[in-house]
Amino acid sequence: MDHNITITIEDIKGIKEFTFHKRVKHFAFYSIGAVLLLLIAGAVTVFYLTRELGSIEAKKSILEAQNTVLEQTMKNKELELTQLDERLESIEELIGMDVREGAPLSERVDVAQLTSRERSLIFDIIPNGSPIEYQGITSKFGYRIHPTLGRKELHKGTDMKAKLFTEVYATANGVVEYAGYHRDSGYGRLIIIDNGYGFKTYFAHLGKIKVKHGQVVQKGDLIGLTGSSGLSNGPHLHYEIRFMQRALNPFWFVKWTMSNYEEIFKKEKNVPWTPLLELIAGSVGNEREAKRASADNSESNVTAL
Repeated sequence: MDHNITITIEDIKGIKEFTFHKRVKHFAFYSIGAVLLLLIAGAVTVFYLTRELGSIEAKKSILEAQNTVLEQTMKNKELELTQLDERLESIEELIGMDVREGAPLSERVDVAQLTSRERSLIFDIIPNGSPIEYQGITSKFGYRIHPTLGRKELHKGTDMKAKLFTEVYATANGVVEYAGYHRDSGYGRLIIIDNGYGFKTYFAHLGKIKVKHGQVVQKGDLIGLTGSSGLSNGPHLHYEIRFMQRALNPFWFVKWTMSNYEEIFKKEKNVPWTPLLELIAGSVGNEREAKRASADNSESNVTAL
């Protein structure tokens, strides 16, 4: 059997013959087929990538729009807080409370007159100590460049260094005002405790929440675990202390103990310590009078018998 292919070409110069093996024909056929398959596969791939690129661009546009809305919402909230601060300042001026320009310590509070019971009560109801096992601070209170948004703004709390799911404790007695995911603020999982006497404590970017709205907590109670929820770049605890909705520097309260009891009155001048401590001392006095009256009534009843 002849396995060759002969091609004859005739022109004015004569006749030329070219002889090829049939395998060359098969090779050429398969080569052309392979090239066609590659072209088809390439066209399909280009079509798919083009469609995916369009989808990615659409998602990017949606995310940019959502980010714009979020930034505008945060700006509106900041404006509302600023207006609230201004109204509070007007009220304070109206009633004669100047918390920005604190009077000298000797005029503000006579620490020596406070009893041990009064001091103990103060440490129960005014936030003090660290809400987690203290490992240091990663971002201080004050103006800074936001690590996620990349713009300069007031950092109203302190970012405390912590591993994921570190236990978080209440720093004063109070009632849980909020416990949930606070999306608009960027705080993520957030706990707000109303400690009374104008104080509130905020615990943000939590991984888990262990308390419920309306729950009564005592200083030292476990309330949650640290995390990285909301606008956060890693596990930590964002801790805030507010007095009449004005953010205070938590650092002085975290370091506040019985051994440096008077230090807080010198460092934190945005709190009217004199009327506040007088009010607390009055609460202790009322409690003491109530117990004395109860004891007197009991003695009278016994005598009458």
